[in-house]
Amino acid sequence: MVVADVVGLGTLFGGLDEDDMYRRFFSARPPPARFIEQMTTVSDRGDFGVVAVLSGSGRDDRLVGEAGYARLPGGDAEVGITVACALRGWLGPYLLDLLVAEARSQGIPNLQAEVLMANRRMMSLLESRGMAVIECYENPAIARVCIGTKGRTPVWSGDAAAPRLLVEAAGGRWRGAEVARRAGFSVLVCPGRPSRLAPCPATAGQPCLLAATSDVIVISVGGERRQGLIEAHRQLHPGVRLCTDAVSSSIEDHGVPILPAATTVEDIAAVIGGLTDDAIVGEVPAVAGPAR
Repeated sequence: MVVADVVGLGTLFGGLDEDDMYRRFFSARPPPARFIEQMTTVSDRGDFGVVAVLSGSGRDDRLVGEAGYARLPGGDAEVGITVACALRGWLGPYLLDLLVAEARSQGIPNLQAEVLMANRRMMSLLESRGMAVIECYENPAIARVCIGTKGRTPVWSGDAAAPRLLVEAAGGRWRGAEVARRAGFSVLVCPGRPSRLAPCPATAGQPCLLAATSDVIVISVGGERRQGLIEAHRQLHPGVRLCTDAVSSSIEDHGVPILPAATTVEDIAAVIGGLTDDAIVGEVPAVAGPAR
């Protein structure tokens, strides 16, 4: 992506309908010219951008896609992708693969994105790369998600001192996530949509790097999948503590601690904090400080 792409990017964005515009920019209006100009100087800031150009005999070249990332505090980078309507289905995955490869070569562990939950095309693309949810905002329509650049799952990044809490929850939403963060934990939520392109390593009988490097795993799915995950994690990741969510738990969980339904900061600190140990996470009582 270079400064000469300003006009082509403006044409690409101008050709999006209101729904597509909102999915990309969270606004029904095209981005201003100064925003596009700033996009084209991304490499000057140590970040990365690329454009896709359609060319052929007897017609002018046409810019039909763009993708890039910008580094974030903590080591990850934030990604954005736009593809002209006529080329969707294959160009988006190709551009994302380019971003992943470039980020990996630059030592960036994860790519993050803020995505509308209704943007099924983008959500499916990220899920196929082993997506995890970092945060669901007060606006339930938007989530911050991440994918890894080196393997089938993301890796932990950011505050290395915070206890790492991995949650298995359908849809990537867990009722205790914000409370757990206030209690001092780093939280990632696996959305529970294993696919052919991104099978869950644990349920496939293979170690999961994300799970293996967690301090505690909360299993918040029901039925046979809950029991399968408990058994898989016990076998594959024996050093990681397990507990279940009261919403999905039953007496069949065989000694796995259960979080109470009315989860507070104190509950998180008492139940989850009690499962960790000083050798892994340092002084556990420090997580009990914030008020409800």
